[in-house]
Amino acid sequence: MMFILIVSLILTWLIVRQYQKVSRLPPGPVSLPLIGNLPQIVYYLWTTGGIVSTLDLFRKRYGNIFTLWVGPVPHVSIADYETSYEVFVKQGNKLADVAHSPVLKEFSRGVGLIRCNGEHWQVMRRFALQTFRNMGFGKEPMEIKIMEELDARCAEIDQASINGVTVTSASEFFDLTVGSIINSMLVGTRFEDHNKQEFLDIKNTMEESIGMFSPFDLTMPVWIMKSFFRKRYDFLVGAQESARVLVASEALKRYDDIKSGKYVIDENNLQDYTDAFLLKIVKGEDEKNFNIQALKTMLYDLWLTGQETTTVTLLCGFNHLLAHPEVMDKAREELLKITENRARSLSLSDRPTTPYLNAMIGEIQRHASILNVTFWKINKELTYMGGHPVDSGAVVTAQLGALHVNDTIFKNPREFDPERFIRDDTLLQKVIPFGVGKRNCLGESLARSELYLILGNLLLRYKFEPHGKLSTEETMPYSIAKRAFNLEMKFVKI
Repeated sequence: MMFILIVSLILTWLIVRQYQKVSRLPPGPVSLPLIGNLPQIVYYLWTTGGIVSTLDLFRKRYGNIFTLWVGPVPHVSIADYETSYEVFVKQGNKLADVAHSPVLKEFSRGVGLIRCNGEHWQVMRRFALQTFRNMGFGKEPMEIKIMEELDARCAEIDQASINGVTVTSASEFFDLTVGSIINSMLVGTRFEDHNKQEFLDIKNTMEESIGMFSPFDLTMPVWIMKSFFRKRYDFLVGAQESARVLVASEALKRYDDIKSGKYVIDENNLQDYTDAFLLKIVKGEDEKNFNIQALKTMLYDLWLTGQETTTVTLLCGFNHLLAHPEVMDKAREELLKITENRARSLSLSDRPTTPYLNAMIGEIQRHASILNVTFWKINKELTYMGGHPVDSGAVVTAQLGALHVNDTIFKNPREFDPERFIRDDTLLQKVIPFGVGKRNCLGESLARSELYLILGNLLLRYKFEPHGKLSTEETMPYSIAKRAFNLEMKFVKI
């Protein structure tokens, strides 16, 4: 009898405590003490067929800002642009820190850009922005690098053509194109025949790792992963470490050459990001932040965010464009007028005069929307968001996947319709694939330039046809990140 009474008292206390917490948060499904909404989340993931569709279902039921309890931690999701801007821009100082996955945090060891907070993150972000600005981000030098790499890849396509037609893997073409652009900026080398296969092998390993990375892996403590899911833990961490070693190998070789006197950094003519970082190390400036471990992790973080996101967007884009050839034809017609029938290449300076291409890219980015689950920020104090109180200790994010399929913003969101942005040009600002606020993507300027120059100039040079199966369905709906269907396509020389 006493045992039943004690259990009843404990349960009553937990329920009352849970009710008190829920009252200081935006609405959401009824949650249970300790396990929160995990049963509902698992059920709807299974019945709706993916993370984004599950989040969109909760949005429709509870509004554009809603709360899901993942175990004992409340997760507040925002699925509209206005509230996202209000929270992450106007109140950004309250939400500057990211809630990191225990596994990813252990992998990064508190350094780098993606998986750390505080002073080190601020120093690394400021240094990267300044370095890339000095290298011409957003200016002519960046455009030259992008066009040089695109020209080199197109030359390979033309060389392999038979009667003006080349069949190739879209994934490999865009991986190598974008990968070489970011790699040349980071360590001064591009991917060619002698190292191309090594790059593709690591890419395949990374994709398999990302495909396995689920919300489960984001929340589990490291000791549980190591004790009960050791094989999974080793694979996830091992895949990332393999990629980190590949990306940093050129920088580490250069560091050895500096120590042996074979390489001297010219302070007045820094070649790339690695030169700038190694100069800090050689001078012994701020050894706490600028060291070899930080360099390796920063190169990995910048390469991953600068390469993977743009590649997936381009791949997703061509899956949709091949399903809608009329969109390509209309964009090409606009581009032929702008370039006087291909008398020159498309340039970044042409952006104001290509409204349809801009709309097409916006629709591609809306559909690509790289993350199924957006990174969570830590709420440090009681804050009102969209008229709702959000208690300190909650984690908050703009769920970009759900935002980009929000039918109150984008009519018929599942359709691929660039014209929506022509009919209402204010919609373009509500496509925010790079996030908003202090933790938005550092490489946004580069990515936007790549998408514009690569898509626009490819449409000027080739007509495209699918070769084999074509699909616009997401291939990893239960993973934290999206991956588009890897199609083969024909490059038909114009």
